[in-house]
Amino acid sequence: IGKRTSESLCFFLIEVGKVEKTLEVLRQVLCEHSNFEPYAAFRRIDRRRHGLLHTDDIYTFLRENKLRHTTEDCEQLIRRYDLDKDDHLSFSEFLRIVLPLANKELRTETSRRKNYDIAVDEYLETDIETALARLLHREIIEEGRVEELRRTLCARPDYDLMGLFYLVDERRMGAIDFEVLKRFFAQHQMTMQVDDLVAILRRLDRNEDGSVDPIEFLYAVNPIDEEFQYKIFGEEESIIRRARRTEDPSDVRYMDYLDRTRVERGDRTVGRTTATGTPRKKGKGKKLAKAIGELLLVFKMIIRLEKELELVKEDLALQPDFNLIDAFRMIDVKNRGFVQPSAIQRELGRLGLSPSKEQVYLLVKRFNAVGDGRLLFVEFAEMIAPVSEEYYKKLTGRKARAVDFAGCAWDDIFEVGTLDSLRKAFCTHIENETAIEALRVRLAELKSLDLTAIFEQ
Repeated sequence: IGKRTSESLCFFLIEVGKVEKTLEVLRQVLCEHSNFEPYAAFRRIDRRRHGLLHTDDIYTFLRENKLRHTTEDCEQLIRRYDLDKDDHLSFSEFLRIVLPLANKELRTETSRRKNYDIAVDEYLETDIETALARLLHREIIEEGRVEELRRTLCARPDYDLMGLFYLVDERRMGAIDFEVLKRFFAQHQMTMQVDDLVAILRRLDRNEDGSVDPIEFLYAVNPIDEEFQYKIFGEEESIIRRARRTEDPSDVRYMDYLDRTRVERGDRTVGRTTATGTPRKKGKGKKLAKAIGELLLVFKMIIRLEKELELVKEDLALQPDFNLIDAFRMIDVKNRGFVQPSAIQRELGRLGLSPSKEQVYLLVKRFNAVGDGRLLFVEFAEMIAPVSEEYYKKLTGRKARAVDFAGCAWDDIFEVGTLDSLRKAFCTHIENETAIEALRVRLAELKSLDLTAIFEQ
């Protein structure tokens, strides 16, 4: 990633933060109306009583408030907040649009307001109706502006999604949090205010866990436009992203929200006003295509990480004084024929590295074939040796030293340059496993992902 692309990413993130701060003001203005209640607002837009908001619902609501947008604009708004990718907004997803994020007291107070229903031909109070329409209108305008910035960034000749992610997450922790983001801007001689950094993270953090994983980063940076998706992912994945699911007639989650808030207040006066019914079955083929698209994206990220690791392993294998047996014996100080995570963590510490127990556990788990929580020599060799047959033969053809390893330091056995390559190999392993685990967690959160169905396909 070149300097100009790195600077373009800085500019993009700064603008994303400005967008979030602008929208947060409008959220707070809306919620400061004492009669604003999220359920009533949701029902006002959901005229057809599906229990879900579709593109046409947003489009109609805005037109009724004399705000002109295309259906494509409204679809883009839904994509922004559609976490489960079913092409509509549930009540819980709608709450992410209207509830403030920077003012916890106002958010809590708004969430606890007494629910009230609204008839299909009724409107909200004029001030509330206007504030809600203005918020949605601004969301569409700002998201369109961000999309143009995405395209500009994507047009850079060295554009690479994972490269951009690791440009920010330089320590390969698999996530971007406040400190990582602050450090990224500092490297570009930019001192960012706390509220600006927080605003950027809020806009990028889709699951609200306080950090941005690679997939969340992709959604933030990757253009929605099909032309650009083709450029990045290839034709097969662009086609997958065009797949659409059939509609669900209802979503019981906002009914559950009503029950929960009524129990908290002891209020039994508001009844359920729409039938929840049994949802129609969604198009299995389209649903499966979308899930496969998610997996393809993750697989491409993993492949990139593995390629980077292979280059590091090959560099280590080229060090003439390095061999697998000596490296293993430096960790297996008791000559038991296996190494445990604690021993690996201890020796990494002696090499000047400081991984957490969890990171070492992930590394061991990756190569521990029998699942007993320790690595045999053959498993250790698989972890360190390159896949390339040429490099593998060079490495395994070297003889071990006939020395007593008790009390030896690493620099007693290997040269300085070799130790640097070994450190880099361990660091890359740990960084990759941390990043891949973040991807696994993200996939596990996708309710639409049916691995059995995908495997059978």
